Amino acid sequence: MAQLLAPGGSVEMACTAVDEGADIIYVGPLGFSRRPYESELTDAEIREVVDYAADHDREVRVVLNTYPSPFEMDAFLAKAKAYADCGVSGFVVTDPGAIRVLRRLIPDTLIHVSIGSGVSNCLDADFYRALGADVIILPYRWDVEEIAAAKQASDIGLEVFLFETVQTGKICPGKCIMSSYLRFREWLDVEQKVNFYGSANRGAKECYRVCQASWEFGTPDSPQPIELKLRRDARLMLEQLPAFIDQGVTCFKLSGRERPVAMIRDLVRFYRKAIDTVLAGETNLDRYAGELAELRVRWVREKSKRVDTLMDRANSYAV
Repeated sequence: MAQLLAPGGSVEMACTAVDEGADIIYVGPLGFSRRPYESELTDAEIREVVDYAADHDREVRVVLNTYPSPFEMDAFLAKAKAYADCGVSGFVVTDPGAIRVLRRLIPDTLIHVSIGSGVSNCLDADFYRALGADVIILPYRWDVEEIAAAKQASDIGLEVFLFETVQTGKICPGKCIMSSYLRFREWLDVEQKVNFYGSANRGAKECYRVCQASWEFGTPDSPQPIELKLRRDARLMLEQLPAFIDQGVTCFKLSGRERPVAMIRDLVRFYRKAIDTVLAGETNLDRYAGELAELRVRWVREKSKRVDTLMDRANSYAV
């Protein structure tokens, strides 16, 4: 059964996603997920989301997708154990060592491999399954053939972003610390990590989207440098849903913890309809094309606002 995984960047967003039909909500705790703290939740807020989801027969995953240092591993594991005890059904994790120790610490939890792990080929599915992961997130540049190969390589559950496959750009999401070269700052008290120093691309240290700036590539002998972006964003997908479900994708992920609640509300509502249509046996989704076109425009607009804000911050640090 294909499930819809939706973001909870706030309690309001999480509860709204539940109301609109998301099967699973993912939330990030302060200082332990790769998002600015405005899109992370306190422990009390996470418990509130867990209770609301449970009342509606829905699940919650906690995103622990940073790379914990040796000095914070005890706090990392204590957090995970406390969330499991309060009813969280699983975690989204990046670090291979953390995946293995979480499996031993909480044997009955569900573990998703985060996009931050930088999956590059189908053999990674077998690797993470051996570590104890239950679900692996696949790059959104993969198509049906790659998904089939991953399914053949392992019995691990397959998760995909609700983005179209776009074969452009020079890098894929994953193990990126490029923002640290622009800004390296101490953790704030709000993150509950006083006197701890960390990467600019985790917790309250936002990603400055440097991969989406225009870069010039060339050599001293080149008459004219080539200008390009390291990464281009994919579009919201639709027509791939029937084939992906047929290939055994178990979870469709909607990103956007930092997006407006209304945007996530409408996207969850839309993809709930589309996924249910496919699960009912229909493969023609043309009826949803007009609605998808409108959502794509809104998605790009909201994403551009966020990127512009972060790029402005990055530029301010460079002067």
